[in-house]
Parts: sequence; structure tokens; C-alpha cells
Amino acid sequence: MNQPKTAVMSVTLTRTFLLLATGLLIWTSAVAAQEKLGDLVEEAGFNWMIGRWTATTDDGQEIEMTYKWGLDRYLATVDFKMGEYAYRGMIFYVPSEQKVIEIGVDNRGGTAKGTWEIDGEKTISKSERTQADGETMRVAMSNSKVNAETMKVAVYQIQANGEQADEPWATLQFKRQKKQPPQKAGNASKTEQKQKTESMSVAEIEVELTR
Repeated sequence: MNQPKTAVMSVTLTRTFLLLATGLLIWTSAVAAQEKLGDLVEEAGFNWMIGRWTATTDDGQEIEMTYKWGLDRYLATVDFKMGEYAYRGMIFYVPSEQKVIEIGVDNRGGTAKGTWEIDGEKTISKSERTQADGETMRVAMSNSKVNAETMKVAVYQIQANGEQADEPWATLQFKRQKKQPPQKAGNASKTEQKQKTESMSVAEIEVELTR
């Protein structure tokens, strides 16, 4: 007995969609495996930048900069803090443009957009930063490895013709900081335990005096 044409068509369409979905999944997986930011960074030898770094300016101002992986290393975040100023950026690879892009925002309403590239033993990030009032500034930041615990960062002005200035605005040495494990609940420090004991003793004395 022949099947109705609508039933045959439905089965055919279902099989076609399944084949397309399988093909797209395989194609996407293959492309993603080749174009993950983490793999590109590791192959280039710059995975050492991941971590928390601190530096101190000539006037004693502390600066903190932290690079972290996210989304299975398709994304890297950068947090920059200096005094009351804070900035957070997202760094990712755009396959269609074959570029590493950074976009970010600060706690004063400013935004930034730029690109990352490799120049020998250094990474160079070039960005345009727009303040809340609309004023823009173009800068380049060079990161290079001094040793396993030290990173050299130099900041340059990008001139109107798009060229990077020969001399940096500022150069700083950042030191790698060890991760501090989160304190477990109920595992207070000795100082906190001592303060708690002293408070309990005072309370007990007050109770005795009021009797």
C-alpha cells in the first residue's frame, strides 16, 4: 500500500533538516577548534599574561591589572584599577576579520574599542577611548615579559596620522600577584577569634556586675 505524499514529504524534510543540522554542527566545531582565542594566545607564547598584576607609580599610586579567561577561553577579560578609576574590557577573536578585538567600559561612563596584535616579543593593543562628554583619545599599550614574575607596560599616544609616538607617555613594571584563596566560612583568623573571645569576656563581666 502506498504512503500518502504528505507523509513521504514530511519524512524527507525531517531527514534533510537532520543532515543539515549535523553538517552545521560538524562545520562549526571544526572552525571553533581552529579559532579559539586561547589557542591563538598559547601558540603565540603569550599565555603568561593571564593573572593579576600590580604596579606603583612614582607618586605612590597603586595600579592593578588582571587578565582572566572566560567562556572556555574564547574570551579574555581585563580589569584595570587605579585609585577610584576602574575599567573592564572584553577581548575576543573575530574570525571573519581575522582580528583580536577589545571593547570596554569604565566607571565614569567612558567606552573603549580597539585591536590587539603581536610585534615580536610584545603585544600591542591600540584603542580609541571616548569619555562621557564625547572627548576621544587614541592610545597604544605595549606589554612585554621581563621574567616570569615581571611584565613591562608602556603607554604611547597615537598621533593624528595613525602612527604610534616614538616615546611612551609612561612605562611601568608590573609584578605578578599570587591568588588569594577565598576564606572558608567558619574558618576565622586568629585575630578575629581573639576579638570574639574578648568581646564575650567583656559581656560576661557586664552580666556579673548587673546581678
